[in-house]
Amino acid sequence: MLTDAKVKTLKSKEKSYRILDAERLYIEVRPTGKKVWRFKFTLHGKEGTVSFGEYPAVTLQQARKLKDEARAKLAQDINPSLEKKKDKLEKRVQANNTFKAISEEYAAEQMKHRSTDYVNRFKTCMELDVYKDIGSIPINEITSAHILNVMKNTVQRVSNSAKFGTGEAAANLNRRFIGLVMRYAIITSRLENDPTYALRSVISQPEVEHARSLDANEKKILRSNIDSYNGSTTVRNAGLAMLYSMLRTVEIRKLEWSYVDFDSKTITLPRSSRQTQQDRVMKKNRTHIVPLSTQMLELLQQQHAISGDQIYVFPSPQKRNCMLSRTTLNRMLEYMGLDKVTAHDFRATASTALYEKGYKEDWIEMQLAHSVGNKTKASYNHAKYLADRRKMMQDWADIVDGWKE
Repeated sequence: MLTDAKVKTLKSKEKSYRILDAERLYIEVRPTGKKVWRFKFTLHGKEGTVSFGEYPAVTLQQARKLKDEARAKLAQDINPSLEKKKDKLEKRVQANNTFKAISEEYAAEQMKHRSTDYVNRFKTCMELDVYKDIGSIPINEITSAHILNVMKNTVQRVSNSAKFGTGEAAANLNRRFIGLVMRYAIITSRLENDPTYALRSVISQPEVEHARSLDANEKKILRSNIDSYNGSTTVRNAGLAMLYSMLRTVEIRKLEWSYVDFDSKTITLPRSSRQTQQDRVMKKNRTHIVPLSTQMLELLQQQHAISGDQIYVFPSPQKRNCMLSRTTLNRMLEYMGLDKVTAHDFRATASTALYEKGYKEDWIEMQLAHSVGNKTKASYNHAKYLADRRKMMQDWADIVDGWKE
């Protein structure tokens, strides 16, 4: 019989060799130096072998115990080698059926035509809130209670982070993303029911806070602090450009140099660059022309020296030819002490100020690229009121600069 000391001293040779222990248990020493425990058996007149793993990960004592278990299976007419392969397959199937595995499969297979921003948002939610609670659980074992726990933990995380919101919106977004994965598992025959269905109204969505006009103090802080912002120059310019131009956050982030015409002093946003989810639903997909004020033109000329060799006017400071993150501009405002202000409030501020100044509704609404209810007006010429809007945009830029202390 073998001893631990003897097994430890066994050396490799040019060819594999075997040393018997007892009851057909032996250790196989290979030319590579590996020492593998194996058990030889006979079942129904046929011989077979089963491996118990490598020494020293599997000790002599453990190998003998595994041999005894295999002999007990043989007594029940169970082939220990086939049983081991079956267990290994079941573990592999179980590993491939965890929520995380199926979620990653869903992202790879079903999000090919989604925007990079949407895919990153999905993956961030998974990594931040979902995987740590249910990522390792087989998807068919996940209950509504598991998902409710994810949602509650999400609310708690957001509430403790001292960032925007109280967490309900993030929790419900996580539930929707989990539901996408669950329904994918259903159509791929790995799940029968979607456990997110029962949680649709368990956490109430907070009322939407509509964009508002900045008050006098916020205007002063914004215009003064944006000049002294010591973060990325590109981020600072993006914030100021959005203020001057009345463009949406997504339009500033997607703004390409090919849309800018320095000669005509305009930005022409093609349909695809500015289409929102609401636009897609309502089949509104129109070009938008933005006349440039003197301030906006100078800002773009300065920015051209920074990013003129890239696709986007205001690219990510971290990655070439990639858009700014969807939260970057709000983070800049937070850094400046304006944590109650969002980038969406810029457009509301401009609209309020220009209406108060007596500018025509058509000019303002066209500059904001709002849809018009009247079908005749809805088919407007892209350049309509351009001269009037150019004067209005110059006046607006002067108003913005007038906020400086």
